[in-house]
Amino acid sequence: MPAVIGNVLIVEDDPDTREMLRQLLALEGFYALAAADGLEALHLLRTVRHRAPEAPCLVLLDLKMPRLGGNEFRRAQLGDPTVANVPIAVMSGAWDLEQRAHAMGAVATLAGLPVAMLVLAAATAGIAALAGASVVRKG
Repeated sequence: MPAVIGNVLIVEDDPDTREMLRQLLALEGFYALAAADGLEALHLLRTVRHRAPEAPCLVLLDLKMPRLGGNEFRRAQLGDPTVANVPIAVMSGAWDLEQRAHAMGAVATLAGLPVAMLVLAAATAGIAALAGASVVRKG
């Protein structure tokens, strides 16, 4: 188990994928919150930031979701100064993922779940470090 952890908000509408990502991140030492769509994620992100301004340090964002999709979530996030500075990494199987993520200001992309599972832990750790996220040692 790694000694350094960070906080991650997983925004994914598929419950199995969401839980798999949460467990993988937990195994790698991250504290992961999960939301089923952008509306729930925005509420969670705002709530967490009010209670602990340093958390979460990254949002893993799916693009296609009910109620509030990835693009709509990002617009609402950027419009709220409380949560605007939390970086996002976009997860999707979209053929134009790189362009869409770039347009959203994403710091990383994870294309397709098999590939994403292999690189998620390393990418998340690197993104958290680049974002200047606070890190704590597991006790």
